[in-house]
This record gives sequence, C-alpha cells and structure tokens, in this order.
Amino acid sequence: MRTLTFISLMFAAGTSALGAQAVVDPGMTREQVVATLGRPGHTRTADSSTFFFYSNGRERRVGMNDIVVFANGKVVDAIFRSGARRFSGSSSSPAAIPPEVARKQHASRGTELQTAAPAKKP
Repeated sequence: MRTLTFISLMFAAGTSALGAQAVVDPGMTREQVVATLGRPGHTRTADSSTFFFYSNGRERRVGMNDIVVFANGKVVDAIFRSGARRFSGSSSSPAAIPPEVARKQHASRGTELQTAAPAKKP
C-alpha cells in the first residue's frame, strides 16, 4: 500500500511539473531570469539593451528563438513561442496568425508565399 501511495504521489508531482510554465515578469534582473529559465543559448548587447535567446524547439516552424529583452539590466519585454514559458507583461510580439491566413494575405498582395529555401546564386 505504501508503494502504491508513493507512486501515486510521484506521478501527480511529475504531471503538475510538466504542465507548469516558467514565468518571466517585467522588472526581473538578469540573475532572476537565469534562475527561472536557465542560461541563455546566446546573448547580444546593443546600447543599453541586452537580449537573451533561448531555444524553444520550434525554431524551424516559427522562425525564431524565445527572446528576453533587458533595458538597463531589467526585463522590459519577452517573446515566447514555447508553451513552457510565459511573459506576465505586455509582449511586443504581434498575435500569431494561422498559416492559411498568412497565405491569403500574400495572395491578396499578388505575391506568392515562399515555402522552400531560395535557390543559391551561381
């Protein structure tokens, strides 16, 4: 009976951890973000802004990494495509649109949506 109870508790803990999201709040420091999300894969700095880039496992599909933006050492923005992360502030990222809507928008402009990599120039 003890074993069954232990296994049940471990299963419940594991499933709740899988559904949990790592939350980044505006104003967090770099150290707080690293404690929440781990070390970024890449960082970039421009003027007083720093960008942390995190792999989201969907780069080929969505075309980008997850990004946390700092100004003067504090979080001011974040763009997450991973379901495991969430920004509690207002993200500058536009709302996602379904692929069929994107195709219609390209078609209405008279342009064709390119789905393959461009050919290399000789």
